[in-house]
Amino acid sequence: MASDLGAWPAEQATVLVEVLQRDGLQPEAKRTREGILVTVPDEQSDQAHQVLAANMDVIAQAARPRGPGARRRGRSTARPSPQPRREPDRDTDARLTSERLLRAGPVIVLLLVALLVAGLVRQLAFPIILGAVIAGVWLLGKQTQREQDD
Repeated sequence: MASDLGAWPAEQATVLVEVLQRDGLQPEAKRTREGILVTVPDEQSDQAHQVLAANMDVIAQAARPRGPGARRRGRSTARPSPQPRREPDRDTDARLTSERLLRAGPVIVLLLVALLVAGLVRQLAFPIILGAVIAGVWLLGKQTQREQDD
């Protein structure tokens, strides 16, 4: 019977198997949905766990992203580097925020008025607030529909 060392990402499993083999162990690797399942024979279990613990830094290093010039194994063509990301202008962000607030303004006013009226007429508070929420959703839907038609 084999002792399970867990499922690992491909890069880490490769390093783990190499480290175990270097110490004279006989690991087996099998691909699963969770990753690469690494096992060793039961009689090598204790030694395998010691090797695993002693080499955790090396195995963890395999999961870290490599430098920009490094290529991974198995790829025949290098991908072009993405263009530098432009920082959005503060004016553009502020303009977009104010446009969103202007679109939601009538709905906010409607809800505030409904809360005020509901506070004055306690018996009808729930229907007034419910009606305001429904009307607000309807108004937002109409605005979105008009924007899509334009």
